[in-house]
Amino acid sequence: MREKLKDWGNVILRAAILLLVLFFCCWPIRLCGDSMQPSYNDGDLVLFSRLAGKILGYHVGDVVLFHNEAAGTDTAIIKRIVAVQGDHIQILPEGLFINGQRLEEPYITENTTGIVDMIVPPNSVFVLGDHRSHSFDSRNMGAIALEHIEGKVLMRLFPW
Repeated sequence: MREKLKDWGNVILRAAILLLVLFFCCWPIRLCGDSMQPSYNDGDLVLFSRLAGKILGYHVGDVVLFHNEAAGTDTAIIKRIVAVQGDHIQILPEGLFINGQRLEEPYITENTTGIVDMIVPPNSVFVLGDHRSHSFDSRNMGAIALEHIEGKVLMRLFPW
């Protein structure tokens, strides 16, 4: 009996360690909404990592997952980082400009609208959805503090 309890304890401990590793390194999450089309669609299952952002930092082009009270919901939001702290971001009729250079965005299919002319504050990022006309993003809620970002989206798991 003692041996069986020891075996069960070993199995439970290993399962707990595995879940902790998965929770920080790579965790699947199902997306809700169409603000990241065509890159990611409503219902897609993606893999995101809490650890990747902490170790590698956040850069322009990264797709991140965060919660923001300004969005009026407690659901997870994913958006693409287009500017980091200290960057001067401008949205003009001619396009999206970062530090005076037009940002090439092959992943979008429509023009970026809105009026933005700001310097991204320290420890913050400016995020936009890829489907700009259907996206509630930094144009509406402002720059996102790094402390609100939960991790980076690494890849789409389903559908391929």
